[in-house]
Amino acid sequence: MDHEEAVQAQASVRYVLGDLTPAERDAFEEHFADCSNCMNDVGLATTFATNAKEVFRDRAARGTPAKGVPWLRWRPFPALAFSGALNLVLVVALGYGLLRVPPAMRTEVAELIEPQSVEVVPVHGTTRGSADTLQTVRASGRTLILTFDLPQRYEHYYYSIDRTGATVLSGEVTAAGRSDTLNLQIPVSRLHPGEYRVVLSGANGAAREDLGACLLQVPTR
Repeated sequence: MDHEEAVQAQASVRYVLGDLTPAERDAFEEHFADCSNCMNDVGLATTFATNAKEVFRDRAARGTPAKGVPWLRWRPFPALAFSGALNLVLVVALGYGLLRVPPAMRTEVAELIEPQSVEVVPVHGTTRGSADTLQTVRASGRTLILTFDLPQRYEHYYYSIDRTGATVLSGEVTAAGRSDTLNLQIPVSRLHPGEYRVVLSGANGAAREDLGACLLQVPTR
């Protein structure tokens, strides 16, 4: 599973809900181990689900005891029925929680499950003497995709996002299939206003070289 397939399948949210088949789960786990974006999405969805369940549990604890036949209130349910009920509670809690979370977090969760329009910007390859004339990209949305040309295939690809000499985000990404380009999704909403230097590099063994770089300008929201 590559990143595009994971996004289209809403794999991050379905993974947290336990809605993936065993084959889909294994493929997604193999993917997000090398994808910081999906890893962050899973973390956000997990945190949200946990908080939503706590809100749901607290609200239930303040309610009145259920009425009915007494033995129904203490008789243990079979494990399968309990698992199904727990999944149902989680789904309901997610929906209920959307009404209780701050607007900023609500927007981030919506981005996980709703199609979004994303700006795509090609980044010029790195050449000698270009360090002082880097391409400038101005972000206009919450997410931005930078496209880098791959002059050849590399064993590993790394990205770094720096600001004033300090690394803000970094990690390894995977090129999809045999494509001659690599798309790097930038979570602009996680960056403070300012200018950042984004670099993509490729590595074969110990040899590593920059494939493209740009200056990313994040405006004040």
